Amino acid sequence: MNDRTPSPASSPARPPGPLPWLVVGVGLAIAYAPMSLPPLGRAAGLSPGVDGPASSIVWNALAVTGLLAHVLVVERRPLASLGISRPRAKDLEWAMYLFGIAMTWQWVVLTLWPPPADDGTATLTAQPVAVVLALVVSAAVFEEILCRGYPIERLSELTGRRTIAFALTVPLFVAPHVAFFGLPWLWTAGAGTVAIYVLYAITRNLPACMLLHLGVNLPILIPTIGQRLAG
Repeated sequence: MNDRTPSPASSPARPPGPLPWLVVGVGLAIAYAPMSLPPLGRAAGLSPGVDGPASSIVWNALAVTGLLAHVLVVERRPLASLGISRPRAKDLEWAMYLFGIAMTWQWVVLTLWPPPADDGTATLTAQPVAVVLALVVSAAVFEEILCRGYPIERLSELTGRRTIAFALTVPLFVAPHVAFFGLPWLWTAGAGTVAIYVLYAITRNLPACMLLHLGVNLPILIPTIGQRLAG
C-alpha cells in the first residue's frame, strides 16, 4: 500500500495529530447520510424533487457537498487527505488490470451460472438511458468519496489499522447493493466492488477508483439501450 501524505505547504493550517473522534464522527454521519435520509425524507413528506432511482443522485450530491465542506472548513485538511489527487500512470495501469479481471469473472459467471432476474436491475433498466447514464457517472464519483475515500482514510488514522477501516466500511457499501439487487449481486457485479477495494488498497488514489467504478457500472447501459431498441 502506498502512503501519500500531502506536503505541509499544500495543507491548510490545523492542529497536529489525528482528528478527534467527534469530528470524524460528524464526517462519517455526513458520508453515510444518503443511506438514511431518503426513507426519513419520505416519512416526513419531503422530496428532493425527483423520484425513483434518480433521487439518489440528489442525495449523494448533497452529502458530497456537505462532506467536502466539512473536510476543508472543519477539519482544515486538503482533498488529498481523501485520496483525491492526480493519478499516476501506475495507478491507471492497476485500474485497467483489475477492470479486465472483474469483467472476465462477471462474463464467466453470467455465461455459466446466470442468476435469476432481479427487481433492482429491472427498475434501473426501465429508466430512460440518460437517467441511467447519470446514475452510473454520479455513483462512480460520489460513492468513491462517501464510501471509500473519507471513511477508509479517517478510520485508518483513528484506529491505526487499515484492515479495521476496510472491515468496517465494506459491509456498509455492500449491504445496500444486496438489498437493491439481491444476493446474486455478490458473485456477479460484486466482483467489480472487490476490484475497486483492491485498487484503493494498492494506490490510495480516488480518481483511479472512480474510473474503475465507472467502467464496471457501464455494462448496465447494454440492457437499458436494448430495451429501448426493442420497444
